[in-house]
Amino acid sequence: MAENTYHAVILKRKDSGETDRRLTILTQEAGVMDVIARGARKSVSRLSGASEPLAACILHVAKGKHNSFVTQAQPVTSFPGLRADYERLSLGLALAELAAAVLPHEQPANEAFTIVVSSLKYIETHDKPLVSLVWSELQLMGLAGFLPDFLHCVLTGVKVAEANAFLSPHAGGYIVASEAGRYTDRYLVRAEVLYGLAAMAELDSPPSNLKYVEECLAALYPFWRAIAERPLPANEEVVRELGIRGP
Repeated sequence: MAENTYHAVILKRKDSGETDRRLTILTQEAGVMDVIARGARKSVSRLSGASEPLAACILHVAKGKHNSFVTQAQPVTSFPGLRADYERLSLGLALAELAAAVLPHEQPANEAFTIVVSSLKYIETHDKPLVSLVWSELQLMGLAGFLPDFLHCVLTGVKVAEANAFLSPHAGGYIVASEAGRYTDRYLVRAEVLYGLAAMAELDSPPSNLKYVEECLAALYPFWRAIAERPLPANEEVVRELGIRGP
């Protein structure tokens, strides 16, 4: 079997057979991949720690006829600050779930890999990790080509002027009230939330604070559901645990 080396972050895992794990990984060299780590659930396995969600590592992967298999793993970091804090860990897993849902499979993904690793570091260390998650989600949306227009009506081009404005995932962002009735998925948010999201999307790193950060996260969630077209349990858990009232 041909073998390749990948710089990877483990996005999710699933038990397989008696001792194996099926992993979804994001690699710098080939984007999202599905691989099998044989024997990784054994306590003595060298693949055990490297197959944990959010672990960053260098993986040697052999491609078989139907599946790819991890043959060696060199840990880089497990982001210990995430694992020591339940909220930070939950936010990191939510981000990983989004990356697995929207990034392309088996295509070079250097920028995506850099954004996800940087985002996990910010979530691990930022004084307000929820601010980091909102920033990270916006970066991921932009990279995947799904960043909404928060400031100008996607139908008319008119700039947000009202205090409470409509968003629609189907439309692709903000829509003026006179056109909102065309979209059954519309919902209202504060205009200040839209201003904050638009400004945040332009930043190279998370700011120290974000006004209405929980409302910002809630405003993004319906877009992710529409983009992913699949259940997002880790993100649903974050919304529930933080008591965020979504649209």
